[in-house]
Amino acid sequence: MGVTVWGGGLKKGHPVTQRKDTGATPPNLGTPPGARSNGELAADSAEGEKDQEIGSIVHDFKNVLSAIRGFASVIGEDLPAGDQTRDDVEQILIAVDRGAQLAQRLLAWRGRAPGPLAGVPIEIPLERSIGRTMPQPQRFVTVLVVEDDDLVRTMTARVLRRDGYTVVEAEDAASAAARAADPTLRIDLLLVDIGLPTANGLELVELLQDRWPAAQVLYMSAFGRTVLAEQGIRPGPGFLEKPFAPITLLERIEIMLTPLRP
Repeated sequence: MGVTVWGGGLKKGHPVTQRKDTGATPPNLGTPPGARSNGELAADSAEGEKDQEIGSIVHDFKNVLSAIRGFASVIGEDLPAGDQTRDDVEQILIAVDRGAQLAQRLLAWRGRAPGPLAGVPIEIPLERSIGRTMPQPQRFVTVLVVEDDDLVRTMTARVLRRDGYTVVEAEDAASAAARAADPTLRIDLLLVDIGLPTANGLELVELLQDRWPAAQVLYMSAFGRTVLAEQGIRPGPGFLEKPFAPITLLERIEIMLTPLRP
């Protein structure tokens, strides 16, 4: 997202006179009232680029935290009760929570320029519970996971499969469209990352719902909440903010699928 530049321009009523070209360097006539100097505009541009870069780093950092939280939870669930390693896993999850809070503090520190990955400081719920990621019976429900981050997509698919879901994976909009071209494929729930690299997740869902109109939709994102609100996405049962715990993912999907059950 570029920086908006407010041009100074000539104001109505100010006379314009032509000056003979003498080859001499023209005098510094100063900045018109209300206009911004080139230095100020350059500073704003640099600040905007810095904010955008910070937002991008935080976005990727939260994806990494999602993967760590998910895989650690799966490992902890496989350990027997009383195993000291379960306590070590809990410490990993505590560290993930601290990382998520640091990410939000970094977004808050960015200051005044709300770039495309803008965010606001919020309370991050602690999700250290290992809870329910043990293998479950087949659910006869198929979930299409569209996520460009390989770590997050692999973790999410593994958690869902352990809980009995059939999972179809897509790393981008093009591969999701290819899945939609399969006339034999039935999808019950679309789990779609909003910030895909070549397409907006919201627009992709509209296309996918043409193919599967009855499919429920659960969005996930590491974007800040400000930009999501601007796109009509607000916290609720249809949105999952990264980094999320596997138990949170499973509970949210159950909520989304409840209308499908008798």
